[in-house]
Amino acid sequence: MAERRFDIGDRVTVRDATSMFHTRTQVFTRGRTGVVVEMRPEWVIPEDEAWDRMETGRVEPFYVVQFDQKDLWPDYTGFDGDTLQTEVCERWLEPAGKEQ
Repeated sequence: MAERRFDIGDRVTVRDATSMFHTRTQVFTRGRTGVVVEMRPEWVIPEDEAWDRMETGRVEPFYVVQFDQKDLWPDYTGFDGDTLQTEVCERWLEPAGKEQ
């Protein structure tokens, strides 16, 4: 098991990168900053899972990251405390504030 880069409570930014293949990293979270609220087990990354590489695919830790909805959508008209949580594999995350 690889050492995890992030802990619960860490502020992280989702890489603002494109992908030619399947990924579960939603476009609206890319370039946005949130907080790690849960750790998930290591698993085959979605890009390899999509090609049925379950036995040979790259394995990484996954995290649940929570975002304020106003940070995701500038025109959001809901409550200030509304949040969204999504699962992101480690390769898509950087420490908040780090140059991309």
